Amino acid sequence: MKKLVLILVAVFSVFMLIGCDRGGEKELTMMWWSDGTEGFVMQTLLNRYEQEKGVKITLVSTPFNEYEQRLATMISGGRAPHLARVTEGHLNNFQDQILPLDSKVFDADQFKNLFFNKNGEVIALPMDITANGLFVNLDLLDKYNVSYPKLGDPVWTWTEFETQMNKLRGKDDVTAPGIFDHQAHRFMPLFYQNGVKLWNTPYTSSNLTSQAAVQTLQTLMDWYKNGFLGDQTYVVKNSASEFRKGTYGFHMSGNWNVSGYQNLPFRWTVVPMPQGSNRATILGGKSMAAFANSGAEKEAKAFIAWLAEGVNHDQFTNGVPYLTPRLGAQVNYGIFAEQYNVFLDEIANTSNDHITDWLHQVMIPGMYPIINLLVENAANPNNTKTALQLLQELEAELKAKMG
Repeated sequence: MKKLVLILVAVFSVFMLIGCDRGGEKELTMMWWSDGTEGFVMQTLLNRYEQEKGVKITLVSTPFNEYEQRLATMISGGRAPHLARVTEGHLNNFQDQILPLDSKVFDADQFKNLFFNKNGEVIALPMDITANGLFVNLDLLDKYNVSYPKLGDPVWTWTEFETQMNKLRGKDDVTAPGIFDHQAHRFMPLFYQNGVKLWNTPYTSSNLTSQAAVQTLQTLMDWYKNGFLGDQTYVVKNSASEFRKGTYGFHMSGNWNVSGYQNLPFRWTVVPMPQGSNRATILGGKSMAAFANSGAEKEAKAFIAWLAEGVNHDQFTNGVPYLTPRLGAQVNYGIFAEQYNVFLDEIANTSNDHITDWLHQVMIPGMYPIINLLVENAANPNNTKTALQLLQELEAELKAKMG
């Protein structure tokens, strides 16, 4: 019995470490996921923060495909983390539980890609900006004489892209010409590239069932049906791990994989995405947020204030590296400058109308699971619905969410 009591006391002590006092300061937890080296980089910052401020912050790493559900469970259970790395989707879905950050925490005018709650308050410190782009396996492309443009060359059309990548079909060392991430917002730029603005009037009138939108989705469905795109990503839910195998010619993903692909066993790079009637990408980003009712709100905001300081914020960006949201930042993209320049060019060639339209889209609660289902159905060989029917269902559900 004594042994059982000792075990229970030990277990209870572990739980009490979250938010406990350490010499007058609280020990904090930070929810985190990594696409590449950013977890290691953040840990170096946390080590320095502990040395400078005497406050320990424990990084709690969680796989991204489990992240939102775990965060939701912790919040609903009254055990919100003190700090968390968040996407714009998380900021939207959990904005009522996230602490607003006024000018005493950081100067919002010094950052872009800010996110606001319903009261117009900034609720997170932007840590990076993301954009969609096209990664290619240079070993396979060169081996099978696949032509591709470089930055500054005339941008290829989707038809030219498909013609070139089809040279990889039927090769023993090729699983499929390419893969898209299983998240739908890697497909969404194709709407903009084909002239489809999602919302005429948010959230009552959309173009999701227009002829151009239907044809765009049909093209995606055809790519999965005829094997142009590999569907294994919907099994493993990790297309980056698939691309690392070296058996795909291209991977439609985001700039975070530039750091995650540092040690691949084949040559790779980023090339301009194909275009339809125009060029376009989708912007996103990750931020640092503090949560209400965590028991250490003041301490969590103090860390964000420290992280917003130029030297600290730039240490994170330089270490990863990611596209920085801090104005006037000094970032050295080093050996990956060429790849990042392609992403910067995609952003520069994206209309502000598309950027604003996508911002309307991400304001819809639970938007990501809804649009993810669209592309899962498009990839599903057992799907019996037409492209129009899938888009009609999508439009109805998105409107209902805002109803």
